[in-house]
Amino acid sequence: MTREALPHWIVLLDIEDFGSRPDAVRSRLREAMHSMAGSALTHAGLDPDRCPRQDRGDGLLILIPGSVSPGRLLQPFVSSLDIDLRTHLETHNASHRMRLRVGISRGLVAVEGSQWTGGVVENLAELVEAAAVTGVFARAIRARLMLVVPDDLYGSLVVQDRSRGLDPAAFGPRDYVTKQGRTLRGWVTLPGYPRPPEPFPEEAAQDTDEPRVTDLVEADHDDHDDHDDHDDHGTILLERPSDGVHAPSGHTPPGPEHDPDDDWPRQTPER
Repeated sequence: MTREALPHWIVLLDIEDFGSRPDAVRSRLREAMHSMAGSALTHAGLDPDRCPRQDRGDGLLILIPGSVSPGRLLQPFVSSLDIDLRTHLETHNASHRMRLRVGISRGLVAVEGSQWTGGVVENLAELVEAAAVTGVFARAIRARLMLVVPDDLYGSLVVQDRSRGLDPAAFGPRDYVTKQGRTLRGWVTLPGYPRPPEPFPEEAAQDTDEPRVTDLVEADHDDHDDHDDHDDHGTILLERPSDGVHAPSGHTPPGPEHDPDDDWPRQTPER
């Protein structure tokens, strides 16, 4: 008997360029992703053991009770992931480079053992993996993380509820077609970018393979050559709020209190 569908927050982490890596590298990246997810849940004031997780190979699906305040996910959870990604980048070579697309949605999900059913889960997966979304991330070579939310969440939590300190102008719309042929809209934003860059034309027009890690490293090098006076502006961190929760071990302390090029919100999330 299928259990009743209940309200949940759904979080999907997806590692960019995962399929082209050797098996040993993929295993290490998967372990790092699980560790980062646990730290982010802890920093958001959530018990990782009470948030079911489902390994998707190149990603991780997390169910969080619908009663949890969205401020915990849109600020400290995402901030923790971005900080851990910077630490990972600083301590690993290019072959282990990791960038994450982070999708957040909410809706009814029925949980029956390892089977999670609900249209919101499928829709979020298609949004995070859509070419219109991955193309933006490929262009944003200085970012370590991209936050992706569906249209209804953007409207209710970003546009209407300004108390969370999220700037609607920092989000950009991306339309995509589902497997059922429906056209849906999602919104993306990237720490350190005042607004998302446009994807390359060929990536916006059709599904394409994501750029390989070596391509990203070469592009990153070229990007810094053109911006010698902004060497570190592409690695601006989300400030970890002082909310009484101890930072997970291994975190690098956050950056300066304010950087004129950092348009990512730094307000303290609601508790």
